[in-house]
Amino acid sequence: MLTQHFLVLFVLLPLLVISAPLQPEPLHTLALKKIPIARDGEHPVAAFERHQKAAIKRMYRYKRLVPPSEEEFLQRNLERRRAIESNPKLDKRMYIPDNPLPSLPQREKRIWWPPTDTSAIPTPTGAIPHVAAELNRTGGGAAAATGTVKASGSNANGFSEAAIQALQDVSLKNSDSELIQGGLDYIIEANDIGYLSEIQIGTPAQTFLMIMDTGSADTWVPSTSCGVANCGDHTALGTDNSDTFQASQTQFQVTYGSGSVVGVLAADTMSIAGMTMVNHVMGVTLQESVQFSASNVPFDGLVGLALGKLSNQGVQTPLESLASTGLIKNPILGIALGRLTDGENNGELVFGQANNAKLDATTTQTLQVTSQEGFWQVDMAAVTIDGTDAVTGRQAILDTGTSLMIAPPADAAAFHAQINGAADVGGGMFSIPCTIDQEITMTFGNVAFQIDVRDLLFQPLSDDLTGDCLSSLSAGTIKDDVTWLLGDSFLKNVYMTTNSEDLTVQLSARTDSPGSSSFAAAAADAAAEAGGGSNAAKEVANNAMNVQSNSTNSNSTSTSSGEASSTASNTAAVSLISAIAALLAGKNL
Repeated sequence: MLTQHFLVLFVLLPLLVISAPLQPEPLHTLALKKIPIARDGEHPVAAFERHQKAAIKRMYRYKRLVPPSEEEFLQRNLERRRAIESNPKLDKRMYIPDNPLPSLPQREKRIWWPPTDTSAIPTPTGAIPHVAAELNRTGGGAAAATGTVKASGSNANGFSEAAIQALQDVSLKNSDSELIQGGLDYIIEANDIGYLSEIQIGTPAQTFLMIMDTGSADTWVPSTSCGVANCGDHTALGTDNSDTFQASQTQFQVTYGSGSVVGVLAADTMSIAGMTMVNHVMGVTLQESVQFSASNVPFDGLVGLALGKLSNQGVQTPLESLASTGLIKNPILGIALGRLTDGENNGELVFGQANNAKLDATTTQTLQVTSQEGFWQVDMAAVTIDGTDAVTGRQAILDTGTSLMIAPPADAAAFHAQINGAADVGGGMFSIPCTIDQEITMTFGNVAFQIDVRDLLFQPLSDDLTGDCLSSLSAGTIKDDVTWLLGDSFLKNVYMTTNSEDLTVQLSARTDSPGSSSFAAAAADAAAEAGGGSNAAKEVANNAMNVQSNSTNSNSTSTSSGEASSTASNTAAVSLISAIAALLAGKNL
């Protein structure tokens, strides 16, 4: 009998080894911070003009072209103002100062893109009409999607008073996310305009407050040789405050949407989320434009998180360096952006893999990067409004360094033609009702992701928060007539995972965001588990998540098999152990 038991044990042991789950790579997260900008009562249209100028320069940087001169910028603004002032109905509610706008010290890399082809948007001669455009209904973007991730935000009370207050406050909102190993807070600026994190550089280590930007690939901090006059009163790095600092004579220069920096490459110890890289190469600036050096600029430098091929410095990004030194298994970045109007900031960056606690794996779509320049650019199947396609078969650049969304002029017109009460106000801008309640989705892979209606609003055009607002989608040519730029207005609605090795992007529904249907599903699942798996709770979970199970993309860039598969493996292992114990105890199976 004992011989039979050992024979069965010998047969079962290989199964036990096979079913034992691999230990997942520890999660490393960065928390995001908001960047404050003093508005000083600035009119929203004037603010949009600043976004316009920054966006044009950023667009020309994408194309490796020389940006327009200051005179060209001024002429563009004057032409738009004349068009608006010629309409007495719009003149009162969209007052624009007679004098040219003064130069502002804020760094406005968070961008808005006007069209470079001015013929695409005709100059109005009288009343600016409601948007009219031929709609693209041939692609069937909504029909192509096998499921839709819903958002439950509301504009019933118009533009958020909390968002207005945030625009006026010069403050940073810390992340409320429960940090895991390697975690950093992702801190929000104002009403979701920008995001910052803290890292440590040098020996002894100094803390630098940095912009975390997936739209660029260069990392830099001020040099101690730069001084307050050239680089502002910010934390700096050099031989006089770091024993491990190594300078070089290799120069670099980076031009952003607005502002630029010039300096030299250097190497020093850098720590991100508790992970330390020795002799990491980065830039130290010797000259910064006022957008970076002004006294009211809260951040010290910038961390580029795009693909390394985009780098002007020609060195590895911190994410790639973490992977090459073995501190993380793969160059994967998980991104969750917070939203001020949710009442909390749960934003974070995760280094090494996606944070499965924040995403719904049943909705995950894996998309191949289509850009050759180094941007996180992917196929976008359709943009749909209330079930009708506005456009299909487009490209989308996903950039956390951009606040708004930009579409080619014809696409932007087609989009707003389906928005009730929308109007073309010139210069690539559109007004929409602050109380908009329509369903707008963007389809990637087999899933349509709905944009929370709160994220469709840029700023109100008057003191009436239930009146007209500037749309967060504007018109502009980025690369061609099919490429969109999707910034934070869209990215707040998804969990984004980038993989520099596989050149893929994953988009998933958020389970930690109250505005997502996956949040309700996750809550119902938890209630069902707590209640012994009640059928009623499970039904609520199934109904809350309007995504079919076959919409899941089988490809995954995560470095572990995920919580679900890990749980299944653990269950199988426990079952085998129980069977072996029963055999050794002489029990019948």
